[in-house]
Amino acid sequence: MSALRIALLDQSESAHSRQLEAALRAAGHEPYLVGASTVAALEELLRRRGFTQALSHLPRAAADLLRGEFDVAHAFSATDATAALPWRRMRGRPVVFTCTAPLDRAGLADGRLRLWTLAKAVEESDALVAPTDAIRISVERWFACSPGLIAAADAAAHERLYRELLAQRRS
Repeated sequence: MSALRIALLDQSESAHSRQLEAALRAAGHEPYLVGASTVAALEELLRRRGFTQALSHLPRAAADLLRGEFDVAHAFSATDATAALPWRRMRGRPVVFTCTAPLDRAGLADGRLRLWTLAKAVEESDALVAPTDAIRISVERWFACSPGLIAAADAAAHERLYRELLAQRRS
């Protein structure tokens, strides 16, 4: 089978995306970490206005996606997933969202647009993944949906998911 080109969107460059990047590369695929940097002054202004999540990197991340010829976009934060959704509409390729932290009331309501971006990522991504059972259970509790359980470094399971999504898009 041919190698897949996967855009890994993770502004924070978390352990989850780095593990998946290494596993996919070892499996013969072409993962690209799209981790556009934030603009510190803008982030500070947004934080003072009540936004607790990084947002200033989104235009650059969206542009990087559009410049690349990716098969799949895989986001590791709700804001990164919202950057990938317009790319999906323009390119017709799937978006995967991995929720990397357990959800709780404090985390869902701690800043402007937090719940909105998370709801958009959960409801509109082509696939929702949780790397641990605790995260899977918290997503089920707060969003009444059941994400797939795939460990961060499980390249084979991620490849199966990506190929399945690509096949669905073609049919």
